[in-house]
Amino acid sequence: MKANAPENIYVHVKKGRTLNTWNSEWIGVNDIEYTRTDAFIEKACEFIEQNITGYIDVTHKGGEENIILQSEFIEDFKNYIKEK
Repeated sequence: MKANAPENIYVHVKKGRTLNTWNSEWIGVNDIEYTRTDAFIEKACEFIEQNITGYIDVTHKGGEENIILQSEFIEDFKNYIKEK
């Protein structure tokens, strides 16, 4: 399910004080950026999907096994990140 909230929000800091306002766009160099957890996980998993073979050298007979390994790794990663 897609969230209606923006992927990132920015909390404003002015004169060293954190304001209780936020914006969905970056405004100043002192803004603090927060990213939705699901958006962060999605982006991390996208990176893993695109780059895992460059980091892990696994040899299997048949191409399907490597794809299954990647899918299982990604699901394990998602579950690990979600743990509190």
